[in-house]
Amino acid sequence: MAKVHITLVGGQPAPVYHGIVATQPDKVVFIYSESSLDAVTKVKREIQISVDEQPPLDTTDPQIIMERAKSLAETYKNDEVTINISSGLKSWSHLFGRVFDAVPNASVIYMDQNNVLWDYRTMEKKTDFLFDMDVLFRLQGNALTHFVPYSDYTEDDKKTLDKLINARKYNCGSFNKLMTLLSKEWEGKLNNQQSGSFSISENNFVEWAKPDFVRLTLNTKKYGNQEFVMESPHAVSMAFHTAWFEYKVARMLSHWRYAKDIRLNCIFPPKNTNSVKYPKNEIDVVVNTGTKILFVECKTQINSSTDIDKFRTAVKNYGGMGSKALFVTDNVMNDLQKEKCRESGIIAFSLQDTTIGSNKKQELFKILEQELFNINTK
Repeated sequence: MAKVHITLVGGQPAPVYHGIVATQPDKVVFIYSESSLDAVTKVKREIQISVDEQPPLDTTDPQIIMERAKSLAETYKNDEVTINISSGLKSWSHLFGRVFDAVPNASVIYMDQNNVLWDYRTMEKKTDFLFDMDVLFRLQGNALTHFVPYSDYTEDDKKTLDKLINARKYNCGSFNKLMTLLSKEWEGKLNNQQSGSFSISENNFVEWAKPDFVRLTLNTKKYGNQEFVMESPHAVSMAFHTAWFEYKVARMLSHWRYAKDIRLNCIFPPKNTNSVKYPKNEIDVVVNTGTKILFVECKTQINSSTDIDKFRTAVKNYGGMGSKALFVTDNVMNDLQKEKCRESGIIAFSLQDTTIGSNKKQELFKILEQELFNINTK
């Protein structure tokens, strides 16, 4: 008696793949339409299991759908069968469910967004199987190959972070001009030179040498000059373009019990070039929570509401329906920005929001855990 897994395939390949991983069958049967053939191809690349090749199935005609279900039930009447109805069309789910629920050698199963497998014959669940974040990215058609593991950051990088935060507090205006709001000329130098310097006045300037040295001098009328010297493996990359804030958020998340793997500066290049010079999209931080991916956008403040729209689209494209999204700002979001996040299914969190308690890290974890296992509706 072989273990045969019949799986309905729609636009979301992740529950199809996870159903196969959870049941460990000897053979897989894909039920798909012309429009979901691409999802089948992606799943096949990730498995090393025999496949019973089937032609595409009609999407609407109940007689044709029922005939396919009955034919497969007859073919595998002497085998141990599981039928995964998580993906695919509702018409398929209903009719295949009716047929296989009535045969004693089959179990109808459902894989939810928390990667919990539910067996509708026994009414029991199964969770003890591996969630592979890299496989999910490949299934979505966007492999994540360009990123910095959080584990690469050192204690010296933490010291760099502290100095950058203190420098920003010392003279925020000059700090932003030198480190954040770079002109095209400065941007070109930073991208193409190994070392250099920028200056906005005699007493407000920065010099840097890639990858590990930054010397920043800031001046205020009240306190005069203050020098901030930073030497660490990621000093230059952290100092410019608010990357320090992304690292600050990643450090907070590293203490969260559900953070299994944290990656920063995640770049998704175009498929035809695989070049990071002109990325298709960038995600500040991604977190493997053990059951799904948490995407994190980090900005000191939101300058345009389109930032929220772009982030929402990226999460859907790269993480699928089951992933979660977190937008973290330093400054408090206004009511419109909070509303847009809420409507987009994005968790909003501001470090300077005084209404959420003094221990920001614990408050963030509480909010994340309230949302993490909820099922996304869109």
